[in-house]
Amino acid sequence: MKNAKTLQCLLEDQVWCLFFRLGYETLSSENFKIGIEDLSHNQIEKEISVLAKDDETVVVAICRSKESRGRKSLSKELNEFANHQKAIANSIKKSFEANFRPKIIWMIVTQNIIWSEADVQTANEKHIRIVTENELQYFDAFAKHLGPAGRFQFLAEFLEGQEIPELKGIKVPATRGTLGNHAFYSFVTTPRDLLKISFVNHQALNHPAGRPTYQRMISQSRIKEIGEFIKKGGYFPTNLLINFVDKCKFDYLSNKENANSDIKFGWLHLPSKYKSAWIIDGQHRLYGYSHLEDRFLDQSLVVIAFERMDTKTEADLFVTINQKQKSVQKSVIVSLQSDLKWGSTDAKERGAALASRLAKTISADPTSPFFQRFTIQGVVGKENQSLTIPEFVNGISRSGLLGKNVQKTWIPGPLAASTDDKTIDRARKFLNLYFSRIQEANTERWEQAKSGFIATNPGVRGHMLMLADLIKHIETMDDIESQTLDVASLFEKISEFLQPVENFITHGKQTEIQEKFGRKFGEGGVKEYADNLCELIHLKFSNFGSAEFLIRLEEKSEERVRDANQDTVEISQKISDVVISKLKERFGTKDTKSGEKAYWDLGIQKPKIKTDAYDRQQQDSLEKRGPKENYLNILDFKEIVKSNWDIFSSIFNIKMASEQKGKTYYLDWMDRFNELRRIAAHPSSTRGYADEDLEFLDFIKEEFYSRLKTINMAA
Repeated sequence: MKNAKTLQCLLEDQVWCLFFRLGYETLSSENFKIGIEDLSHNQIEKEISVLAKDDETVVVAICRSKESRGRKSLSKELNEFANHQKAIANSIKKSFEANFRPKIIWMIVTQNIIWSEADVQTANEKHIRIVTENELQYFDAFAKHLGPAGRFQFLAEFLEGQEIPELKGIKVPATRGTLGNHAFYSFVTTPRDLLKISFVNHQALNHPAGRPTYQRMISQSRIKEIGEFIKKGGYFPTNLLINFVDKCKFDYLSNKENANSDIKFGWLHLPSKYKSAWIIDGQHRLYGYSHLEDRFLDQSLVVIAFERMDTKTEADLFVTINQKQKSVQKSVIVSLQSDLKWGSTDAKERGAALASRLAKTISADPTSPFFQRFTIQGVVGKENQSLTIPEFVNGISRSGLLGKNVQKTWIPGPLAASTDDKTIDRARKFLNLYFSRIQEANTERWEQAKSGFIATNPGVRGHMLMLADLIKHIETMDDIESQTLDVASLFEKISEFLQPVENFITHGKQTEIQEKFGRKFGEGGVKEYADNLCELIHLKFSNFGSAEFLIRLEEKSEERVRDANQDTVEISQKISDVVISKLKERFGTKDTKSGEKAYWDLGIQKPKIKTDAYDRQQQDSLEKRGPKENYLNILDFKEIVKSNWDIFSSIFNIKMASEQKGKTYYLDWMDRFNELRRIAAHPSSTRGYADEDLEFLDFIKEEFYSRLKTINMAA
């Protein structure tokens, strides 16, 4: 039997397969090592997780992982990797043809590692590209959809702005003009040339430099459909819409016969750099050629290209073109519109933009517990990717943590800073601190997502509402302005109050967690989730809680009393029904010599129980008077059960946690239940249900009713 592969091996396999799908023909073998000369001029072998080579590039990747998600210092690996870059590059060049001068991409791929900000900074300074499970998931999906053609998107991301030698000097006849205030070129080119310089700004990648990200993930079925259309002689009479990120060289031709001075004719020099042409509209039409034979790559594509248009305007155009189409999810448009309002002076638009920017920032932050936890449109998600950007945005907005729109005026919230950019950074750090504590309280439950009832949409939103109330509380109690505190100081102020929440998440039974946090839907469910969190804090800190929460808590208490009263009535009736039914079943209903029914005369052995029941019966008027068994009480039933133990032991023998082992009869629960029954029978403002009473009722309901199911009497 083969041993299961380690997570590290599986990660290396996944990266190797990614480059194989992207069309890299030369790939390293398992446990690959490259011979280099170290800083002391000694010949050593350096282990490389994956090395991939094509005609122009080499990717050198090291992979690092943890079995379960958590923090891990990568400082040593990063510095060692950086120190060996020159030696590795020299070894690569010597290993291949003499004139091979590749572009080398230095990469560290991680899984389940929460990056520290210091390590992120080190990697950036050393020009080592970080690929977490977030980017790996995206490129994996892209490669599965497009195969080798996906390499263009990959290289665009990692070699942005670098020259593509084979495209140097390509020029096409073009028309230059303006649309609105934007310069544009209209020309015809080929998929062969355009694919290499193109980039699609997918929401799934969510790269900070590309915000607002607006494109949907490429659909594999549409790519195939378009490919078949082209193979059958189909063509596209409509323009692809793109944006050149740099100013283009345009050689003017004579315009003597041109009556329109705004239109110029000439030769357009196509850019020859990776990621120099951003696709605004037409990604499927372009990538439809990606699976076709070489002869199709020289067909004509009609293009309108803008020049140096900012990303926000690109996104505006995308929305204008696509918002009427059914194929674009409404949530994508809504999320994008929020991003497009960045910097707006309108209070409502500003709030939406802040919330959206924070959600996207925190979802792409490898140091965050929310990293890799949001569903990605167009990418098959993992089981723990249960959160959605729109719900997170909604939670931030409704909590008021960033601020609120009050009569068309933006009022900054406790996580606000002097500028909107600083607000995002402050809020990111604070929420990362808080939710890291929640994650660490019970990592397993956090990773379970929906089945753990913590890292869910209503859960995260409920925590945000609770945080807003908690910060208001410390502002009132300590007479401080939360905005004047730095992130660490503000978090320290609330930390003491978080202990009851952390303890419950750490030690609570699954049934208790589900009872408090499970099946919360809609806005009412979010508020209920938040109230349950606040109640945990309120139990330890009685002065905590907003006025609205305390009102709801009182109403909830009244509701719990009504439910408990109803439970005691139903359990009492069920005890009576079961005992009488079983006595009738054992002793029958025929008359005995005494004139009483057999189940009454023979099943109830203590005369006092029968005489007391008779006396209570006679006290009722004839109109209300029922059969004698209706006048038995809980303690009577306890004695009857004990006297007929062979009949009732499997149903009534319920051991409470406080009782010792080894007893013959576990019937003390009936005494305690009888005490609670009196509360329901004789309501009083001075006698109510304690928390342990309610827990006891829940325990008895579960134990007693589960036993009744075995005799088909649970209904």
